[in-house]
Amino acid sequence: MFRSVTEWDLYTADWYVVELTLIGVGRAGGRLADAFVKTDEWLVVDPVAGVCAVDTSRAYLQQLSEVPDAQRHLLGTEQAKGHGVGFDSELAATIAVEERDKILTIGDGLPIEDSDAILTLSGLGGGTGAGMTPIIAETVGNEYDIPVYSLSILPHRRTSPIQTLNAARSLRSLRQRTDHVLLYDNDLWAPPDPDESLYQEVNTRVVTAVGTLFGAIGQLDIDQSDKSTGPTKQADGVLSKNALSGLGFATDAAVQAGPTEQNQGLFTRLWPPQSEGPEEKSPETDELTATMQREKIANVLNEAASPPYTLPVALNKELETELFIIAPESCLPGGDISSKVLPRVEGLDSTRLHVCPPSPMGVRDRISAVCLLTASRLDRVSELIEEAIALQNDPSWVKDLEVSEQYRERLESRLNGADTTSADGGDDLHSLF
Repeated sequence: MFRSVTEWDLYTADWYVVELTLIGVGRAGGRLADAFVKTDEWLVVDPVAGVCAVDTSRAYLQQLSEVPDAQRHLLGTEQAKGHGVGFDSELAATIAVEERDKILTIGDGLPIEDSDAILTLSGLGGGTGAGMTPIIAETVGNEYDIPVYSLSILPHRRTSPIQTLNAARSLRSLRQRTDHVLLYDNDLWAPPDPDESLYQEVNTRVVTAVGTLFGAIGQLDIDQSDKSTGPTKQADGVLSKNALSGLGFATDAAVQAGPTEQNQGLFTRLWPPQSEGPEEKSPETDELTATMQREKIANVLNEAASPPYTLPVALNKELETELFIIAPESCLPGGDISSKVLPRVEGLDSTRLHVCPPSPMGVRDRISAVCLLTASRLDRVSELIEEAIALQNDPSWVKDLEVSEQYRERLESRLNGADTTSADGGDDLHSLF
């Protein structure tokens, strides 16, 4: 059953922000870091305290436009020569282990001490992101007394088998070395080879959803009299330890007016209004009526809580679900609306609803919703691991890989020497290191 929400918790006296230090690893991670920095409109509040990018490819670091030059770090110059590691995640992991001291110096130029959490960003199909991210997460997690979360991108099912193997092994290592993993599945949102404009649009969607989540988390149940409480504890309370999450996200104009300078920007282009507004409006009807407000909130909630999420999720009783509504106070109806709104969200067996306004710096003409779905086991991840185990057990696919002969021989040697068991075993999937 849905938890009854008799009072909407709106925190307006003080703004608590979950301030994140971002570490983008590999090409996909660097792109995401760029997208975070580039975002100048946030639905709640800007969560970015600091940012850096780490790669084994000098060219990929040079392609970044928003991450400061001083925060772009090239690792593995001796082994990779600045050309990257290709799909060789084990080489990337080896480099990260050997250069832990250099990884620690990355924090010297970042406000980690003043941050509430570290968020690593990476694609798990390539070599650098898959191999280095778990080591970087472990290294900074041991050095700083704050949570380390991961935003991880799963590769397409139709891509190279080595990307499936990389992703499965990296994800297992990440779960052991981070506090929580937020997952995004490329299968749902982009073709195998998207063009640059689609890359940017998809990254903007991901960044907006994740940034809105952390912005909303910062407003939850803060005890104003207890200074020991704060965003770090709030994030820990929502993002369960060693668990996996997918996200649903939706946003719509708070007032369905015609095109204006305010509502025809980035958010309206990516998330067009769900319905047309009235053709004529007098000043007395500028705000939505209570009935219209409830309808709008129910629609946005229902969209956020319905597939597709950032990865395929089967709605079931094992899922922990959190719903967040972000809306200006003027657009919220008074009284208990949970009985009218929550039953519209189909498929969720139980959930908690949190409501917060945008900060004074946030976008104030939209109603947005985030649905966080958390579990210790997800079907998409189980399938990924099973596919990876099958690839380990039958390495015949390696001969068809478009990689260097040296790497092919090394990979075949590793897989042929693998001691694998059934998918139900505890040590069935080889560790990266």
